[in-house]
Amino acid sequence: MAQTVNDVTDLMSDKSRRSKASSPIPTAIKYFFMMLMLAMLLLILTMGGKALRDAPPAAIHVSTQGLTSVQYQALQKVMSQQKVSSFFTSDLQVLRDITISLAWVDQVSITRDWQRGIVVNALPKQAVANFGTERLVDAKGAVFVPADSRELTQDKFATLQGEMTQAPVIMQQMQQINGWYAPLNMRVEDIILSPRMTWLIRFDNGLRVIVDNENTAQKLLSLSQLLGNQLSARRDNIQSIDLRYKNGFTIAWNVEELPAETSNEPPAL
Repeated sequence: MAQTVNDVTDLMSDKSRRSKASSPIPTAIKYFFMMLMLAMLLLILTMGGKALRDAPPAAIHVSTQGLTSVQYQALQKVMSQQKVSSFFTSDLQVLRDITISLAWVDQVSITRDWQRGIVVNALPKQAVANFGTERLVDAKGAVFVPADSRELTQDKFATLQGEMTQAPVIMQQMQQINGWYAPLNMRVEDIILSPRMTWLIRFDNGLRVIVDNENTAQKLLSLSQLLGNQLSARRDNIQSIDLRYKNGFTIAWNVEELPAETSNEPPAL
């Protein structure tokens, strides 16, 4: 009996100890540790922000890939004038906008590189023709001033003239004409679109053509067919052709030839 009482007493004592051991942590202590962890987190964030603010300005590295020496130097000069913050806080979009605003730049990529800093990669516009005497134009009709002035008025390029806003139209017209006249071994050397929308075209063989803005494509295409057929034997003797007539056209000859008859006078340029 005594043994049973002792066993019961020991069992109750064990339960009491387990109950004390599993008693919940006071709420005040929980809040204390939570506040301590929050304070440490805020301290870390504050110190990190201060480190970013106090970091030295990021280095800007201009890649030479795809650029001539003159283009590289021009871009390097612009980038050296920019005020940038640290490696992480520098606004890459601002640098991109500044780079793409350069008339001769076609594409821009700006990235962060641990070793080199902020890396600027730029590709220049590829000129396919002169636009007047002070600009170039690419295949999309974008007019620009090159970084190197020595690229202006290259002999290998045709020359386009007109309003800058009409540059894509002039470029497209030239490409179309070159396609029509390629079988005749003729290419456009100069093409002008006047304010009255009159086209003046000079080919590399010296032939000059004037055409208005009414059925322009059809007139030029028909002329290419005539030059390749009925007029092929006398093509070298033609100085200029005026297509601004509703019925027919006129030809100015290098030697004495009979001009084609016309029904009316051409309009003014």
